[in-house]
Amino acid sequence: MTQAEIEQAFAELTERLLRLTAEFDNYKKRTAKEKEALALQSEARLMLRMLPIYEEIGLAAAEVARLPESEARNGTLMVLAKLRKGFESDGLQPMQLEGEKYDPFRHEVALREESDAPEGAIVRVIKQGYLYKGAVLQHAIVSVSSGKKEETDEKKNEEQEVGE
Repeated sequence: MTQAEIEQAFAELTERLLRLTAEFDNYKKRTAKEKEALALQSEARLMLRMLPIYEEIGLAAAEVARLPESEARNGTLMVLAKLRKGFESDGLQPMQLEGEKYDPFRHEVALREESDAPEGAIVRVIKQGYLYKGAVLQHAIVSVSSGKKEETDEKKNEEQEVGE
């Protein structure tokens, strides 16, 4: 082998080594991302299983809050407070829905109601929605405004006039 052939072989091996090193680094980064996504998915599934229990304790706490001071009342409120604090520190957040406009990626519409709110605005929360680390964990079930009664009557009249 000549000196030029040796240098060319060395350059090819060096390039191959650099590519393999880059591919391995990319592999490590990709598997780390996949592992993180899998852990987040597992946490979200667990959180979703715990959510009905959390909501039930919230309902119980709302009922016992009306009762006079007692150990059962204080205990229930304390359990809810601890659960809420733990869930929030883990990344669970209730959706803030008051006055929001309907968003099909976050809300499910169960009812349309006439109201003074603009059309498509959320007027009532039927079931609370939750975000987990910024992503929708449970969609909110809401009632949205169909507009004012006068406006809906005017629209119906306009539609009838156009149809005639």
